[in-house]
Amino acid sequence: MKFGNHLKQERLQRKFTQQKVAHDLNVSRQTISSWETEHSYPDIGSLIRLSDYYQVSLDQLLKEDTGMTEYLKKQEILKSIKPIIWILTAIDIIFLGFLILSLFNIIKLTTLVSVIIFVMGVLNITAMFILTHFRNKIEIKTDNQSNHFKILIFLTALSLIASITFYFAGQYKFSGLFSGIFASLLVIMIVRKFKK
Repeated sequence: MKFGNHLKQERLQRKFTQQKVAHDLNVSRQTISSWETEHSYPDIGSLIRLSDYYQVSLDQLLKEDTGMTEYLKKQEILKSIKPIIWILTAIDIIFLGFLILSLFNIIKLTTLVSVIIFVMGVLNITAMFILTHFRNKIEIKTDNQSNHFKILIFLTALSLIASITFYFAGQYKFSGLFSGIFASLLVIMIVRKFKK
């Protein structure tokens, strides 16, 4: 029996309404409905509360439902990817810090060091995009995806502003770098928009 059907059957056997279960578990009625129709799945904590609430073992709730098992596996993978994304983000910030410090002549970089830092930053940004693409590929659709798109729009606008600012400041290498970032983000936005 599918997970959602099992939840619904347990609720109906006890003659509970979705509203009552939602109130008792401190979630919305729409959440209960979504779990029963398998439009979404509960997290581990909610799963345990459901098991206790209906007095059914987790094994019984999860048995024969590959969808729920897949969801839990994906959540575990996503959890393990998050620290890597944070590390890559920190490296990107350090990379941008070096660029900004060298722009204002706070630190002097030799040509070789500049090239190494630039290549390191480009490779790191590439790794970040690949990892984010992988995360989005396995992630179940959520409301966060609209937030991701808003962040993408913000970063695209920010890179365009940086590109123009550096151009008028006479810093053509930085202007070129941010123009490249702008173009990449613009392509990603267009591809994501047409995928929907």
